[in-house]
Amino acid sequence: MALNKREIELLADKITVNLIKDGNIKLNKDISLLKTIAKEVLEEDAQKEREIDLKTKELLKEYSSEIEKEGADTSKLFIMAKKKVAKQEGFLL
Repeated sequence: MALNKREIELLADKITVNLIKDGNIKLNKDISLLKTIAKEVLEEDAQKEREIDLKTKELLKEYSSEIEKEGADTSKLFIMAKKKVAKQEGFLL
């Protein structure tokens, strides 16, 4: 499941602090710029994952009668299908 807005904020803060603390980045400007960049990247990633979730749900909906007939575990099937859709989209989960 994609990160929510609160999780994105927290993760962007942590990434920013760790990059600076570990000496990987030296800032000439305000730390907020780095945090904004991290947040934007995480938001784009979360949006792509939501799109993959939607494509996966649509795919499973197409086969819903077969899935129901076989009594398949829909949670496990969703995870497996999502991995496949993500791979086809070139997205690393």
